[in-house]
Amino acid sequence: MFIDIYFTGNLPVDRDEVEDAFADLGDFEVVGAGGSDVGSHIDLELVSDLPRSEALQAVANVLRGLGLAEISYLKPSDTAERIEVADLYL
Repeated sequence: MFIDIYFTGNLPVDRDEVEDAFADLGDFEVVGAGGSDVGSHIDLELVSDLPRSEALQAVANVLRGLGLAEISYLKPSDTAERIEVADLYL
């Protein structure tokens, strides 16, 4: 499964810091990233057997820890639904 993370504003932290936080988890690999005047995105691939719900929660927890939850939403490849990070709770 792939999870695309979209940021709807300027990142208050360096994007490398965000990518490193996901690399540190070990369950995800950053496979793409980009940006524009209206926002940016990071594309992750789930590289473990972590269940979908736990994977989404892990991504949300990283984004919360970096103070990015309010400007982030996720699009998992299995449904392409838009999931607001602020709506995901433990």
